[in-house]
Amino acid sequence: MEWKNSAAYSTLRSIVSHYIARSFTGLTQQEVEFMSDVATQDLINYLAVKYDFLYDPDYAYKSLVLASKLAEENPLEFDSTLSDWVEVWALKWRQRVKLVMSDDPENVKAVQRLEDKVSPILDSLSDEAMTLKKFAVGSLIRLGEVCFTNLMADMALKEVIYKVAINQSVDESVKFISSNPLFVVNELIRRVKEISQFKGNLVVVRVNPSFFQEARGEVVEW
Repeated sequence: MEWKNSAAYSTLRSIVSHYIARSFTGLTQQEVEFMSDVATQDLINYLAVKYDFLYDPDYAYKSLVLASKLAEENPLEFDSTLSDWVEVWALKWRQRVKLVMSDDPENVKAVQRLEDKVSPILDSLSDEAMTLKKFAVGSLIRLGEVCFTNLMADMALKEVIYKVAINQSVDESVKFISSNPLFVVNELIRRVKEISQFKGNLVVVRVNPSFFQEARGEVVEW
């Protein structure tokens, strides 16, 4: 992710941070930084979906270029667009995100079981897995889920892969998925619809005890 170290990303994240600070009162600088980083990546995905280049290999870079172009050519319109988007993003953050100070051991075990089963399959699928994740990202955004899009798409895909792999070997699962992409797509559509219809927390963010003074926190599960 070289684009995350670019000046364009830093500039966009700085811009987004001002909107985040306006939408959430009383945040520490560390909280603003963490939330702005998540929001900026979500905005990159949103622009790629809206302008239809999500499946381009360099879609993130294109989103950064587009954001810069929009800000330069029509700053008032860009301000209005970004204000509206952050308003929706903030609503989804409040609806979807739960902050915790420690892990739930049972949840950690469940996530680890899923990761152990699914990770080798995703590694073998490689480009196919990335395409499926992008499909999940686009589906989430089109249904109004604009917060933590990478994480939720990733977990939606892993849940679908786990369903395939639960009683199969890695090789058998890879063969099935490669031979039946429509099955996976339909399962992703079903899962994304379930996510969009659910009204509670979907993302758990574990924060360090010193988060409010100096730490930024770590996403662990949803």
